[in-house]
Amino acid sequence: MSLTNSSCEAYRDAFTKINLYFRDDAVLNGTEYSSSEWGYAITTAYVFIILFGAFGNAMTITVVILNPSMRTTRNFFILNLALSDFFVCTVTAPMTLYTVRYIFWPFGTILCKVAGSLQAFNVFLSTFSIAAIALDRYVLVIFPTKRAEQRTLSLIFFVAIWVVSLILALPLLIASDLNVLFHDQNCGITIEICQEQNDIWQGMILSKQTYTLSVLVTQYAFPLFSIVFAYSSIAHRMKMRLANRGSSMINAMNRQRRQSVVERQRRTHLLLVSVVVVFAVAWLPLNVFHLFNTFAWVESFSVPVFASCHVVAMCSACLNPLIYAFFNQNFRTEFVILFEKTGLKFNCLSAAKKKSQRNHEKCVRASDLTEQIPVLKATASATCHTEIHLV
Repeated sequence: MSLTNSSCEAYRDAFTKINLYFRDDAVLNGTEYSSSEWGYAITTAYVFIILFGAFGNAMTITVVILNPSMRTTRNFFILNLALSDFFVCTVTAPMTLYTVRYIFWPFGTILCKVAGSLQAFNVFLSTFSIAAIALDRYVLVIFPTKRAEQRTLSLIFFVAIWVVSLILALPLLIASDLNVLFHDQNCGITIEICQEQNDIWQGMILSKQTYTLSVLVTQYAFPLFSIVFAYSSIAHRMKMRLANRGSSMINAMNRQRRQSVVERQRRTHLLLVSVVVVFAVAWLPLNVFHLFNTFAWVESFSVPVFASCHVVAMCSACLNPLIYAFFNQNFRTEFVILFEKTGLKFNCLSAAKKKSQRNHEKCVRASDLTEQIPVLKATASATCHTEIHLV
């Protein structure tokens, strides 16, 4: 009996050591070398993404939910994006961190299937929300007279985002399953790994290669095309409307007002470019990795390379609150109020709040900010500008 117990303990010790991907003495897949230092770096990056992304998106969610004046059509899409990114940071990132650090899966078949599909669903929901925000702004700016139709179209966008995300995540729910590598009933040891099963893919109508290409188009190419098309059209329309007002209006303004108009337009264009660049750069490496791996253009699946690409993609969920909320003065003002309720104060945010209050005292604004046409408005007698809300 003692020999059996010793053997069982030896098995457990061996599998515990093998379970770690990142070890100084590990050679993975026969060719890939990993190190504990690289594992620490990957873990640190994921922890930062989880904490920073969860905090930023939770702030955005809280502001919209608790403040009735923030529950507008535009903010509804931002709320949807913040919710999806919050789950990306709190569900997708931790699950992926576990799978890149440990080889074996101890959580059973159901969680194996749910984990892969849920991670994909959160990613689809996030990227489609970005595209929906861009298209919603496009409709509002290019077709400002069709406001009733815009609300209906916004609802269609919202429903489509969730339905398409569920459909695209479904194949991963089916294809993910456990492989039993070792089982000893006497020791009570079962070693399993959770991964997509090639035999399941072969039995499905949709092949793995076709699915990968479909994801590349729907999750990356289509959203990227949507935001490039929408925001370039918005920037062009803003430029044309300002030019159509003629130089007389600009000349009638004093130098400070002209500089304000130019600076506002510059910030708007910079924000639009930031949206495109962040999305394109963040999601390109991971999509290219999946493409190369699915079509066997590389010799083996590289866990360190996958983890690095995934970390870059997850950065999008951290930056989205900055782009879509913190750059918006209305959100910044509400953040200040929320911080003040908790006893925290930040000088930069307090300045934004005071500026917003001064603008409110000077300007007569529409009751629903989403119905404003987000273009530059300036007249010779104007004392203020309406806020530009493009995201």
